[in-house]
Amino acid sequence: MEQLTLDIEGIETTIDRQTDRQPQMLDEKIKQSQEALRLAAKMSRSYYNAPLIVTYSGGKDSDVMLHLAESCLGKDDFEVLNSHTTVDAPDTVYHIRQVFKRLNDKGVKTTIDYHKQEDGTTLTMWNLIPQKLMPPTRIVRYCCQVLKETGTPNRMCALGVREAESTKRQGRDIFATRGGKYAEALFFSLSHASEVYQESQEMQDDAWDCTLIKKMKENSDTMVNPIYRWSDTDIWEYIRQEQIEVNPLYTKGYERVGCIGCPLAPYHHRIKEFTDYPQYKQLYIKAFDRMVTARKEKGKKCEWKTGQEVFDWWMEEGKHNIKGQMCLFD
Repeated sequence: MEQLTLDIEGIETTIDRQTDRQPQMLDEKIKQSQEALRLAAKMSRSYYNAPLIVTYSGGKDSDVMLHLAESCLGKDDFEVLNSHTTVDAPDTVYHIRQVFKRLNDKGVKTTIDYHKQEDGTTLTMWNLIPQKLMPPTRIVRYCCQVLKETGTPNRMCALGVREAESTKRQGRDIFATRGGKYAEALFFSLSHASEVYQESQEMQDDAWDCTLIKKMKENSDTMVNPIYRWSDTDIWEYIRQEQIEVNPLYTKGYERVGCIGCPLAPYHHRIKEFTDYPQYKQLYIKAFDRMVTARKEKGKKCEWKTGQEVFDWWMEEGKHNIKGQMCLFD
């Protein structure tokens, strides 16, 4: 085992790697990811009559997945979608705009979903919290469902999900169908997806009942996770070898890029976020103030008196455990 230190445009990170195996393994993963993207693009055209949607958050995984798509697909084979969460750091927003300008110059279609409602208003984290009558927590992450996962209905999309990110993401696979609940989601290997797609094209049989193909024919939500098998080491080595420009937050001591204040982030990370971007702390407190008022108006139990009290509870529960969040959820 060797300690490898990567310095990518000011980003220094130390990782372990098997020096005699890693280069070959990464090459294999690149080929597999490109194969998955090409297959997904064909499926999208065949069953949705539309390009594959590549989701983009502005983080390192998104940049790698986008680079892979550009390396193996034509400009009309995919389009790129960003869901504007309203709680991304300004650095992330600027990075997304720069990447989308580059893509537009190449002729690739890009879309930023600002979550416009039927009444013309924009849904944001700050008006969503009072609507939900509770803060977003580790247990109830309604913010992800509403602000990040609603932009690809009845389409096939590519996600930057990796099994190395968390234990919850292990046990999945490269192709998937979305379920009403996570337990209802179905996962399929690349080899299976390739085999059933080829057979479906040759048979042209309406009775073909493979679940993946059936869902596509129904235009249900389907996903491809092209970098699912990639490790953190793979991600950073690919960025280095391809000289990919990544989010500047990585040069400022951030290990992850996501929504500021995300309850899934480590406590020390959230403290750094609110120290670097204090305006977001104030926005959360104001939203919690409106949430407290809304709970009282609806006759809901509320032991908090101010948004500051909610914020302090919210941060401390992330520091210690989630028992209090369980009580709130109950």
